[in-house]
Amino acid sequence: MQDVAVELFQLLVQAGAVPGDDFSCDGANRVYRLNERCLHLLQHAYPEVDWFDLVDIQQQSSDAMISALHERLGVPFVDNLIARMEQRLQRLPEAQAAWYVRHILSGVEYCTGLALFPVLSERLPLMAKAKLEWLLRQDDGQPGDEWIADLVLAAGGCPRDLRHTGHGLGLTEQGLQRLQLVWAGDCEVTLLPPKQP
Repeated sequence: MQDVAVELFQLLVQAGAVPGDDFSCDGANRVYRLNERCLHLLQHAYPEVDWFDLVDIQQQSSDAMISALHERLGVPFVDNLIARMEQRLQRLPEAQAAWYVRHILSGVEYCTGLALFPVLSERLPLMAKAKLEWLLRQDDGQPGDEWIADLVLAAGGCPRDLRHTGHGLGLTEQGLQRLQLVWAGDCEVTLLPPKQP
């Protein structure tokens, strides 16, 4: 089983997929998760293979997933996030932008099951889409916390739910709850003390 996993990993990377962003492996349950971008890359690299037949994928309409997520959050999260990402990617230096998009796309998909890349590909203008694809191919990035702020605000948080501290970004309990509804992964945030009345 381990040799098969290594071969699959190499095949995916050769096709241009990014580990952690486009695919992941749950060794305990022997499950491989591939997003739609990963499948597209595989189909392009190996057109003779019917990847949808080989890979056990539970296809759920992106529209249905987005509607369910919006209903649960009470805000149009995906629309809010796309607007924030468009603005942010115009201002961030490329190394920070690569970190930003990688963390948003992988964490949102891991938490919600929603692959944002195809949605962004449909909705972003051509230049923004090209920049997004280029950023996802970068090997490294410069850490920043803008992605956390944009996720919290897009998920219905308020500006008062986040504040920069001497140790990075701090979140209120409400801000942290909003983040955890849409994102999963490793990050360090400081929990802000409740405001005194």
